[in-house]
Amino acid sequence: MRSLIFGAALLALASIGCSTFVSAALSAARDAKAATFSERFAPAVTVLPTG
Repeated sequence: MRSLIFGAALLALASIGCSTFVSAALSAARDAKAATFSERFAPAVTVLPTG
């Protein structure tokens, strides 16, 4: 009986943690600003000096 209660509590904690993680990931994805092409690739592109 004790292991059943312990298992149920563990399952409840795991489901709460999983739902919190999914909620945080969704809110971060919703709040993220889409980067433009120049913002995304500017660190990788080096411009050679002319002249």
